[in-house]
Amino acid sequence: MKLIDIAMANIAAGEMAEQPWPYDLALALVKIKKATADEAAFYISKERDIALEYAEFDGGGNMVMTSRGAFKLRDPSKAGEYERLRSELARTETPAPIAAIRVRPPAEIRPAWISALEGFIDFSGGDGA
Repeated sequence: MKLIDIAMANIAAGEMAEQPWPYDLALALVKIKKATADEAAFYISKERDIALEYAEFDGGGNMVMTSRGAFKLRDPSKAGEYERLRSELARTETPAPIAAIRVRPPAEIRPAWISALEGFIDFSGGDGA
């Protein structure tokens, strides 16, 4: 499983945990959040290290941001190198931290959450909530 997929599942599980869900889905989200916590923290830390290496900083030590919400590269000629490192980190293969959990599909869910939880939740456990 790719490290980015684990990090995205952790984020989605955290976002979803802010809302009430049927018990089986709520339990699955808690298990996924816990099981992916270490890998997600590792990914975020390493991604931050890469950003700090390539980012431009203002006089106050803050990253200079673009109008698109991304940080500005200190040396634009190194954009390819930066993207390569980020991509390599994201594509890092690691064992799945948890087997997919089968749950009843909820009546409503954001497509982004379904995508992020693919491989972690099997939404074929029933007729829906």
